[in-house]
Amino acid sequence: MKTRTRFGSITALLGAALLLGPVAHAAPKKPAKTTQSAKKKSAKQADVRRVAVVASGPHAEAARDALEAELARRPARYEIVPESAVRSAASRLGQDPTMTAGASAVASELGLSALLVADTSTTGKKQQVRLTVRNGKDGKALASPAAARPATAKLVPASVKRQWTALEKGLQKSRAPEAVVAPPKPVEPEPPLKPATPIAETTPATPATPPAKTPVTEDRTPPRKPVAVTPKPEEKAPEEPQTYAGTERRPPLVEGAVGLKLFGRSLRYKDDVFGVLRPYTLGLDVGGFALPGAPQVTGDLTVYPLARFKQGALARLGLTGSIDQSFGLKSTGSTGAVSYPTVAREWQAGLRYVMPFGQAERYGFEVTGTYGMNTFRIDPVNDERPLDLPNVEYQTAGLTLGLRAELTQKLDFNFRLGYLHPLSAGELNSDTWFPNASMGAVTGSASVAYRLNSFLDVRLKADLRRYFFKFNPDVGDPYIAGGAVDQYPGLSLQLGFKY
Repeated sequence: MKTRTRFGSITALLGAALLLGPVAHAAPKKPAKTTQSAKKKSAKQADVRRVAVVASGPHAEAARDALEAELARRPARYEIVPESAVRSAASRLGQDPTMTAGASAVASELGLSALLVADTSTTGKKQQVRLTVRNGKDGKALASPAAARPATAKLVPASVKRQWTALEKGLQKSRAPEAVVAPPKPVEPEPPLKPATPIAETTPATPATPPAKTPVTEDRTPPRKPVAVTPKPEEKAPEEPQTYAGTERRPPLVEGAVGLKLFGRSLRYKDDVFGVLRPYTLGLDVGGFALPGAPQVTGDLTVYPLARFKQGALARLGLTGSIDQSFGLKSTGSTGAVSYPTVAREWQAGLRYVMPFGQAERYGFEVTGTYGMNTFRIDPVNDERPLDLPNVEYQTAGLTLGLRAELTQKLDFNFRLGYLHPLSAGELNSDTWFPNASMGAVTGSASVAYRLNSFLDVRLKADLRRYFFKFNPDVGDPYIAGGAVDQYPGLSLQLGFKY
């Protein structure tokens, strides 16, 4: 009975082992779970994108801080690269990181997935924040929300938050440039192995002697101290004018200026045969040239009616006009005893087209076609006026070419040069004076403007209009002279505006 009981217990144990063995074998193993979590972790690390912020404009610092703060709130998605590294790489490569080609080149240099470009320029409109996400792989814009218009730097973070949803969609689409794989170096063939030297047989009777020690020569060379490598200072990219932008500027809706002008006039005749023609000077005469001194109010206005509705060529076609009007002028007769009230007025109206060019459209080429009238009239006193001074009224059609340039963040320069074709000259080409006269005119101006804000500036302007005549007199004409020059220099201080 005792033997059978032991045999039965052994049999029960073996049966339990056979039943529990497959179950234990089918249970999940812990190493497989660890491998799966490692894969998830590596996938998360691959989703982290290297992103840099490049900001420009008067509120660049506020825009940069706001964007980097949004990126820093999402460390699992983005790794921030300092802007100094971007500008240093752009300087070495000679590229603009806000443009397509420049963004691609800089991203390839630094391994960036995306560039966040912030433009806070104020030229031509109210202060704005325009944000663009550029793809690291090809530099193309993945997101560019409509520009916000804050009044101060304190409102820039709010503008960034409003646009962040659209920006993050673009960031998630961004891709880093593919790494350039260097060609493999040729493998040098290994030297042939020498055959091993056979081991000499030793007699068991002879005790093994220890091998002789090879004398080691001491290296008496003093140890070299480690040389500290001084890190080279980071090359700073040249500072760009803060009005640079990666996107095209919109043309203004209206621009112009009003102010006070000092002008002069000098009328001089050439080859006066009988010496009876009286020259005229308004202002201080310096060698036959009148310096500006008589007052005028001056103003000009250009409206671009399609700028609010269109982009491109037609948006830069404008209607332009200007006027100069004197006040308080007097002219004296040949004796100097009587002063005669004098009117000097000029107005022009026409079309102007502006063609921007250069980086961030800092320059512009102008073409202006105008029709206008320039009057210089001496009114009578007691129904009498000096008969030796002809009243002139130039009606002209003209073409003017101009160049405008943004010199710095605050200074603008404008230069214009044109030709005027006089259609008539008043009394000067009448039958009473010179009926066979032929004439022409040139005009030029140069101005420098200092911007007070995005809307107003102060301008200093110098201009000159010069009419020239060839009289072609015939025998019997009342006056005999070869020609004349009638010129009007001016100097203006104006308050300019642009919206």
